[in-house]
Amino acid sequence: MKMRMLLILMLACAGSSCTREATGVVQLSIAGAANAHVTLAADGSHVAAAWAATGEDGTDIYVARSTDGGRSFGAPSRVNDIAGDASVNGEAPPRVLLAGHRVEVVWVSKRAGVAGIRAAESTDDGRTFAPARTVTAEGVSGARGWQTAAIADDGTVHAAWLDGRNAVHASPAQAAGGAAAGGAHVHHGDMRQDIYHAMWRGGEAPIETDIAANVCFCCKTALVSRGDAVYVAWRHLFPGGVRDIAIARSTDGGRHFSDPVRVSPDNWKIDACPDDGPAMAVDAGGTLHVAWPTLVNENGTSHIGIFYAASRDGGATFSARARVNGSDLAGAHPKIAIDGGGRPVVAWDEIAAGTRRVRVRVAEAAPLTVSTGQAASYPALASSAGAVVVGWTDQSDGRSVVRVARIR
Repeated sequence: MKMRMLLILMLACAGSSCTREATGVVQLSIAGAANAHVTLAADGSHVAAAWAATGEDGTDIYVARSTDGGRSFGAPSRVNDIAGDASVNGEAPPRVLLAGHRVEVVWVSKRAGVAGIRAAESTDDGRTFAPARTVTAEGVSGARGWQTAAIADDGTVHAAWLDGRNAVHASPAQAAGGAAAGGAHVHHGDMRQDIYHAMWRGGEAPIETDIAANVCFCCKTALVSRGDAVYVAWRHLFPGGVRDIAIARSTDGGRHFSDPVRVSPDNWKIDACPDDGPAMAVDAGGTLHVAWPTLVNENGTSHIGIFYAASRDGGATFSARARVNGSDLAGAHPKIAIDGGGRPVVAWDEIAAGTRRVRVRVAEAAPLTVSTGQAASYPALASSAGAVVVGWTDQSDGRSVVRVARIR
């Protein structure tokens, strides 16, 4: 399958924090802060971008909204009502959700040394947000984060995260959420992590469910929903120290989940956390699409490859894995979306000739480099108005900013 891919140069931006680059790529940033860890959501031609801005007083979450498929964005709005409330890293970015005029953001908060999952909602296209609510139970100990979220067809918000409430002997650093992403995280002592799910609607109290115990620490999670089906993906800790990708499915709207199903027998055995987890999407026909990183040995060398598999039976079985990135380069931090033609689109970052770049591949077409500069990482994806919107963190010019482009 071949497909022409064209990088559409972005048009003018609205608001002082959104500028038009010489290359035509939209830049999102808050002045005087380090801007990073973007996520994207789309509903038709509307696109929402959420990212973290870190300054001297802590980290805040901002949202900017586009009504023209990501060509331009309005002025950003702060999401968190408590200044400096957020704690983020590449594997735990603020997750933005979009449905009509409703924008929901889910992030990790660490107040008084306790990690919790927070959420805030806007009903006016992201211009203003209601005071945030704590999704996780109050008073639980241990690390908590690496969250993911989605809005179901009936408007219910589903979230999943890694939770250390059942661990013992957690150090203060672990209780605060562990190390930042970017390298393998070595486990010390009892670092047990379980994966939890919660769902809520409107002002209802969240309903919490535990999905699986003893999962891999510090890797991002993924969640998608279609109809009454809810899927959660994570890096599981299998017997023998093997850390492969697993998925659990709920057929009753998130009330109960199946036992974990292994996506691919990669058999990656490592006594540390890779700090890099799965991404997931579901198409209009219900086919589940998964992308993930794992270790491969090729031509006498070991490096991380990006792989893809699909399930057409509700996550019971998966196709044999297929390589997404080139075999000569190590990939990281994959994201996946479904384009307007129902094709899977995978984005990742990689280092080539001393440059970290963001690459995108649509189905079986050749990969396309979408980033500019020398230091692009942690891509985000959303499908909007006949195009795919791609975001990433860029640190090429001595400051960290978020950049966004379109592919059609």
